[in-house]
Amino acid sequence: MNIFESIYRFFGWWIINIDLLFILFLIFGGVLLFFKQKKWGKGFLVFSCAGLVFFAVVPVGVWTFECLENRFPKIVHIPPTAKGMILLGGSFDQRTTLGRGETAYNLAAGRFIQFVEIAKANPHLQLVFTGNAFEAATAKKEFKALGLDPALIHFEGNSKDTKENAAKTGALLNPNGQDQWLLVTSAYHMPRSVGLFRKTGFNVIPYPVDYHTSGQGEMGWFLGLKLNLDAWQASSREWLGMFINYLMGRSDEVYPRPLVIAG
Repeated sequence: MNIFESIYRFFGWWIINIDLLFILFLIFGGVLLFFKQKKWGKGFLVFSCAGLVFFAVVPVGVWTFECLENRFPKIVHIPPTAKGMILLGGSFDQRTTLGRGETAYNLAAGRFIQFVEIAKANPHLQLVFTGNAFEAATAKKEFKALGLDPALIHFEGNSKDTKENAAKTGALLNPNGQDQWLLVTSAYHMPRSVGLFRKTGFNVIPYPVDYHTSGQGEMGWFLGLKLNLDAWQASSREWLGMFINYLMGRSDEVYPRPLVIAG
């Protein structure tokens, strides 16, 4: 990791977790007031309170999240030219799974379940799962429980993040740029994933699943602070990730666009 990426990770963390930034400023403002620094203390208090009120009233997090989900259209018919299908990990809650001794899914569970459904309906597709070692081991167990033979799936279990998913899956499959691969992941995570996989040499067909918005324009106000901040945390990680991937040469597009699919 170079110094540029280290700086990005530091400031990016605060942007993603902007609620903690507001709380920090709120505490700092109170401390300044305690030490009689009224001008600066009031300034920090006003800024932090205004920020929290803004995110409680204006659904900017939901808007940016829905933009990501709407970037790629749903696939109605799988092209007959598709060679296989790749599923990105991220559907399991590792801490809860290990603590409870049984598989615990997180909010991205939809991508795993829908992958199984698509695979059963299209047995001609080559199947690939990419994630970390825990995810790969858990996925094998859950695939079997859901009636999909793990022996039919290629597993890549050494990836810590999406950029490694793309790079290590590329090393596993050695894509030639002509073969089409369905890429299955949560809709909001699809734009960043597509950019990384395209750069690795995959001719991917984005197959977004696991939606969390209606897609009809979530324009309502007063959605609540927690809902909006949760959406902001998820979407800002994707937007920042796409930007840094472009700057670092990991993607050829800042905001990967849909392509016309033949077939």
